[in-house]
Amino acid sequence: MMKFHSDFDIPWCQSLLNSNISNVEIPTEHPLRTDRPPIHEGVSNSMFTQTLYTPFAIRAQMSFKRPTSEVDAIIPWESCYLLSLGSGIDGKSGRAHGGFNALILDQITGSVASMVSGSSAPATATMTVDYKAPIDTPSVVLCRGWAVERQGRKTWVKARIEDGQGKLLASGKALFVDPRPEKI
Repeated sequence: MMKFHSDFDIPWCQSLLNSNISNVEIPTEHPLRTDRPPIHEGVSNSMFTQTLYTPFAIRAQMSFKRPTSEVDAIIPWESCYLLSLGSGIDGKSGRAHGGFNALILDQITGSVASMVSGSSAPATATMTVDYKAPIDTPSVVLCRGWAVERQGRKTWVKARIEDGQGKLLASGKALFVDPRPEKI
């Protein structure tokens, strides 16, 4: 049995992490960054690695894929993040900033678009976010993203942020465009 971050020792997280485990990629816990690692060429994602992965913001993250039940999905899996959130992302005391919700939805939809297209750097062309309920902090939330359409260099992806009871906190739909192929 795998040992996960202690914030994920709550019953709904354990149930999630133990369900369909044979169909799930090995979840990975992102290390908390208290130092400031150097930015490398390419995709640095320094917003997460240098700013958000701290004991006060995103305290722990598990990333995995699992089968999806979304009827509009064009592939049979969805990408998931299980996030332990601290008060370092607050807009109002005890509530995550709305911009954080949009950032997480952009991150997961971009990750799905990259996996579907095979491009390492699809760009967000547009994203619509619907805020349904506040995200309390501290808390643990589940983010899910799945592709709904692929056409040429374009990929449309939907995502949700949910609490432990499956209550919708925020949702989004995004369009990503792959970079133009380099001419030889």
